[in-house]
Amino acid sequence: MEQAIAGMNSLWRVRGEDSAAEGRLIHWADLAQAVADGVLGQSDEVRGPRDGQWVPIGDHAELEEHLPPAPLLKPRSYDDADMDMTPMIDVSFQLIIFFMITACFVVQKTLDMPAAHKETTAPRRYTISELAKDNVIVTVKTGGTITVDGTAVEPDGVLAAVREAIRGRSNVEMVLDAEDAVEHETVVRVLDAAAGAQIEKVHFLHRPAPSQDAKKPKPSGKSP
Repeated sequence: MEQAIAGMNSLWRVRGEDSAAEGRLIHWADLAQAVADGVLGQSDEVRGPRDGQWVPIGDHAELEEHLPPAPLLKPRSYDDADMDMTPMIDVSFQLIIFFMITACFVVQKTLDMPAAHKETTAPRRYTISELAKDNVIVTVKTGGTITVDGTAVEPDGVLAAVREAIRGRSNVEMVLDAEDAVEHETVVRVLDAAAGAQIEKVHFLHRPAPSQDAKKPKPSGKSP
């Protein structure tokens, strides 16, 4: 009993791990309480009155019963979760490109067309001479022959001929007289020339079909 009391009143020295200092003095009771509370770690070093050298607290026989119980599970260290924004940015750019392309496609494929109206009266018929007063007459034959106001031109010279025909005239429109068997490419070439000459309206000439009476052969007047 006296030895236990003497031990409790004895002075010990304590220092940090891997420290070369002389250490500070501490009473045994305070040392045991600090070890039990975890204030001093097992790697810290102590030196008792009967010790010849410094000993880690976790390896000292007299302090073994005062060591705090080891946890059953070692706490796992978690890294801070960071969200990778790179995939989200890539998807956003792809959506933007998709919507831009879709919007351009819709604009290009949308064309306002005038509403169809039922004619209540018979359309007026014009002669070529009447149309030639305020219009450029372009005729396209089946063989590919193109004439502008009666002058034959090469396919590559349609634009120049149309510009020459409208020089000095205002609000000029075009009348296109194309035969049924004309290639579509030739008609498109003439329409492109009209656009290049800044002609806003192009009228397609429609020739009335011959009547059935006109197709019948007229009697010769001779008796059989």
